[in-house]
Amino acid sequence: MKGRLILHCALLNLLLSWSGFGQATFALRNRYALYGVNAPVFDAQGVPLEGTNYLAELSGGPAPDALAPATDDSQSRIIVPFGTQGYFSYGLTEVFIPTVQGFGWAWLQVRAWDVRLGATYEETAARGLGGYGESPLFYAQGGIAGHLGPPPQPLVGLRSFRLRPTTMAVLMRSIRQQGDQVVVEWNPGFKRYQLQHTPALGEPWQNLGVPTTATSVTNLISGSAEFFRVVGLLE
Repeated sequence: MKGRLILHCALLNLLLSWSGFGQATFALRNRYALYGVNAPVFDAQGVPLEGTNYLAELSGGPAPDALAPATDDSQSRIIVPFGTQGYFSYGLTEVFIPTVQGFGWAWLQVRAWDVRLGATYEETAARGLGGYGESPLFYAQGGIAGHLGPPPQPLVGLRSFRLRPTTMAVLMRSIRQQGDQVVVEWNPGFKRYQLQHTPALGEPWQNLGVPTTATSVTNLISGSAEFFRVVGLLE
């Protein structure tokens, strides 16, 4: 009986030492059949995300309002593409939640975005054009770095989500007459732009010229009333 008590105390001491060591680690993957994790991510129309145009990362922290991007062992944030329809994976490599101790519980959130609208989730969200989204917050226990304790833990509690709809609206800067020409200018934000016109609102819009990377165009005035708009293109 005394031997069992000593063993139990030793195990408890080891567990307590784990909890104060290192940082909480997780397995960055949204499909992990062994643990019942299956949470694909979709665009606004419900199409599973796939390919290098879409990225995902894990954010976590000790409280819902104190999240920070997960990192590798050199403190660089980990961002992964969607390799198959709706799913991403960082393989067997662990990711760290820097502000949560090893074997500790963390508030977590998976974030995804269209890289054509921003290099990071924060940049994409700040632009306000859609094309980004995040999972509901969930609470999960992490592992511990190295071989001293529990391995990287699965994202138990992660649920599927969709990206926000992408708007192709371009913020116009000015439309002005310059002699017998009209100059249209707009703010940057897309890879290319297509100028369109119509003789009356409610009529079909027609392309004027070919897509351009410029943020202004000049066209001759036709002599009749016209309406102009610019459509942003992601490619």
